[in-house]
Amino acid sequence: METILKAVTPLPDYRLALTFRNGSSAVVNMERRVRTLRFARLAPPQVFRSVKADGDKVVWQDGGTSFGVYCNELLDAMLMD
Repeated sequence: METILKAVTPLPDYRLALTFRNGSSAVVNMERRVRTLRFARLAPPQVFRSVKADGDKVVWQDGGTSFGVYCNELLDAMLMD
């Protein structure tokens, strides 16, 4: 699997700063998405801030479980905003 994501940083107001291996970067606003069924588990601030980069995904930890989303899904959602 190709590693495209270098880092992800949680920002205020449910935003994510994505840094890619090729030097590109993007900020994804997740504020509306945490109110949807798919992303509701990210609503607690401590869960949202637990985000880590993992290859071509971003992954959050909620207790003993993890939740991951591929970068392409986040970038596609960003284009729809």
